[in-house]
Parts: sequence; structure tokens; C-alpha cells
Amino acid sequence: MKAFARCFVALVLTATPLSGLAQQYYSHVGVARALKLRILPGKTKEFYEAFAYAPKVFEAEKAAGIITGYAIYTSVNFEGPEKWDVMYVLFFKNMATLDTSGDLAEPVVAKVYGSPEKRAEVTRMRAESTETVSSELIREIQLKPLP
Repeated sequence: MKAFARCFVALVLTATPLSGLAQQYYSHVGVARALKLRILPGKTKEFYEAFAYAPKVFEAEKAAGIITGYAIYTSVNFEGPEKWDVMYVLFFKNMATLDTSGDLAEPVVAKVYGSPEKRAEVTRMRAESTETVSSELIREIQLKPLP
């Protein structure tokens, strides 16, 4: 029994300094989905016609509390196989909100397009004018002050 007690005490003493290493120096604040798109050659007009609905959809989702915000960017100078032309980022309060966003957004998005036919047409135009370069899920962190 003494051997067990000594081993237990030794384990506790060696584990104590390691607990400081596991301390997390940040906390998660929010989550975002970043989607990078490449406009196909000769399809710029069609892309922007379809993409014109995006701000309307994003504003409706923001008003419904599904997203907290959004940003749309264009690439200025990027070359290589991962080149993208347009990127948009949707900001969510947390992972739980992101997980339920699809179901919550469906009626909001349907209302923006007005009819299933119009939504299908815009979706088709976008699919025929772009390709997705990447889709990333990123988390915002807030650093904690050092002790």
C-alpha cells in the first residue's frame, strides 16, 4: 500500500507543473465561414447578376439573427492554382448558431428570392459562372492577458 501511495504522490507532483502548460491563453469569440470563388472566363457578367442577390440574402439573414454580419472581398493580386476572384465571409455568434443556420435560413432565403423558380435560376447562373476555390471555417479568438 505504501508503494501505491508513493507512486500516487509522485504522479501528482509530476502532473502539477504540466497543468500550467495546458492553460488556454485565449477564448473563442465567434465563428465565420469564408468562401473563395473563381469567376470562370467570360462569365463575369453572369456571375455578378447572380451574386447581386447575395447582399439581400445576407441582410435578411442578419435581420433574422442567423448571422451577425458579412463581408465581401475581391482579390487584387494573387496568382497560382488557388487564385480566387471573390470571397465572402459570413460571421456567426458561435458554433451552435452555425450548426442550425441552414434550417433557420431556408424560409428567409426563400422569401428573398420570391419563388422557387427564381432561386433555381440564380443558383444555376452562379453554378455556371463560378467554381469554389475553398471554403474555410475559421474561429475568432480573444487573447487573455498574461498572468
